[in-house]
Amino acid sequence: MKSMKIVATVLALCLLCAALVACQPQPLNNPNESTTGTPQSPSNGGGADIGNTPDDSLNAIKLVFDGTKCEIPTGKTDAVTASGNVFTISKAGTYELSGSLSDGQIRVEVPKTAEKTNEVFLIFNGFSAYSSTTAPFYVVSADEVTIELKQGTVSRLEDADTYQIGAATKPSACLFSSDDLVIRGNGSLFVTGHFKNGIGCSNDLRIKNGTVKVQAPNNILKGGDSVTISGGHVTLSGGEDGIKTDNEEIGSGKGFVLISENAKVDISCSDDAIQATQLITIESTVSVTGTAGDSALNCDGAINCADGVVNIVVGGSIQ
Repeated sequence: MKSMKIVATVLALCLLCAALVACQPQPLNNPNESTTGTPQSPSNGGGADIGNTPDDSLNAIKLVFDGTKCEIPTGKTDAVTASGNVFTISKAGTYELSGSLSDGQIRVEVPKTAEKTNEVFLIFNGFSAYSSTTAPFYVVSADEVTIELKQGTVSRLEDADTYQIGAATKPSACLFSSDDLVIRGNGSLFVTGHFKNGIGCSNDLRIKNGTVKVQAPNNILKGGDSVTISGGHVTLSGGEDGIKTDNEEIGSGKGFVLISENAKVDISCSDDAIQATQLITIESTVSVTGTAGDSALNCDGAINCADGVVNIVVGGSIQ
């Protein structure tokens, strides 16, 4: 009986020790180890709204502009470089831009990949940029660039009256991308183009939401392959054509303009409100209003337009 009591006592002591060890605080991570790593981007190519993704600003490289200067964060000079008043982003990842670039240019020059993984995410947090010689924002290369308009902020871009690099070369718009461009978010973006186009993209241009106001003397919105507006309030004014895409390759699946979901578009232009080579589709849930000097919808291919959603005044009548 005595030996059984001893065994029970030892067992109780063992259980007590195990409980005390389990209650001890766990060691913290090594403070010298990085817990952030390389800024990561959503894997869906920027298609999801920001409300469905983690807060990109937590891992963003923050660029705060002051006049023609911007202090590059320590250890990030391999991702962002400065040459005078030209600031070049050369690595995929997430960047947050704020402050004012009074006379200069933001360039994105990220190598393209076969896997389409080199994407750049730019958070516009009350950012403004002006150039007296060219376009203030130029995507030279990337698999895709997404501009996120931070909620409650207004960002502005304005270009020069003439481009010193030559009118026949890129860029050809105040906000210009040689590759796919997505604009989304719950903030506002005002683009003032003086030279040629307002927002231009050689490939696919997509506006998912936000308040976007663009004025320009030529094409206000130009997507070489396509233009898609699937949300937000887009106001276009001053140009010859309001929305234009001109890919003429038959069977390419390009050359279309799509306005869908809950988009609201206001257009005021001197030629065609919407011009496409292959297809124009306007869904019943949207609103397209404004004025045009020549035609409301101009397309050599097909036009699929829901009744009553396009109210463009042309020559004194509604088309």
